[in-house]
Amino acid sequence: MFKFWYKEFPQYPSDHPDYWRVRLIIHALLIVSCYFCILTMTNLVAFSNYTFALLDGTGLLISLGIYVYFRKTEKVDWAAWAVTILITSIVLLFVMSAGGYRHSLFWATIIPPVAFFLLGKKWGSWVSFFAFSVCIFLGYRQYLSPQTGSYGFAALLNVIEVSAAHILLFRFYEHTRSSAYRQLAIRNTDILRMAETDKLTGLYNREKLDYVLAQLIQVKSDKNGLSVMILDIDHFKSINDQYGHLEGDRVLTSLAIELQQSMRNEDIVARWGGEEFVVVCVNASLTTAMALAQRLRANIANMTISGKHLTISVGVAQRQLDDNAESLLDRADTALYKAKRDGRNRVLAAL
Repeated sequence: MFKFWYKEFPQYPSDHPDYWRVRLIIHALLIVSCYFCILTMTNLVAFSNYTFALLDGTGLLISLGIYVYFRKTEKVDWAAWAVTILITSIVLLFVMSAGGYRHSLFWATIIPPVAFFLLGKKWGSWVSFFAFSVCIFLGYRQYLSPQTGSYGFAALLNVIEVSAAHILLFRFYEHTRSSAYRQLAIRNTDILRMAETDKLTGLYNREKLDYVLAQLIQVKSDKNGLSVMILDIDHFKSINDQYGHLEGDRVLTSLAIELQQSMRNEDIVARWGGEEFVVVCVNASLTTAMALAQRLRANIANMTISGKHLTISVGVAQRQLDDNAESLLDRADTALYKAKRDGRNRVLAAL
């Protein structure tokens, strides 16, 4: 039964804005339906009170009718209003039937959490204002005609039941809050990842490269040096022309994986644009960076990447005292284009 009752709405996944409203509606309808069912059976079997049994049975049919209609139409706003009105009516009818005595007024305190969550700030305020106005009126009547009362068993039950209802409501709200924060944290992580990575290759993008390189250049105490290499796939245009751009994308993706596997753990690999990649060699002199670049060039020339034999040209530059990120990359880029002019499949250092 519970599995059927809580059957998920496919159009309201856990990250949908109305997901938790749907959950509260389903919870509330289940509780109200069980409440009316128990009262109906009690009045029929224990008290033989057919009038109250008829009233409670009508309430049961209304709550089940709201559930069935909600399942059929999937109208969240309509169901939110129906459930809020149903719960408010039940509470106020009980409070008025008790004349506000036996601590029955406590029940009115569950109306605002339900109304605000399902209807929002504006209508939640109006529904709560109406419910509390009724309670104030009942309290005023007691003030005009004070009666001596005692704290009886009925009052104790009301306090216990309302306390339990509040605990369940706030457990539900805390669950929704925790879930919302988790979803927000996941979204923020995804946004940060998308903002700093290249969609095709998964490497750092140009913006992230510029930021990281600028930060590294500011570290003037780097005694081992900082070098960059810019590499370009030779004759990449012919791959796109012969095999198509999708195949060209597969080549770029495969090369990106090879770059990440070939470089040192501390090195930073980024896609600079098109078929060009940048490797920031941390704690590497020009000699070390040239050796890394030559090894990379030779490995790529001797392997098959995405079913094709490729070669790369590389320009390497070491940071100088007056360098910034732009000038360092510019010197490496100049060396790269000289390597391509000199015949490709080679590594050249910037002057």
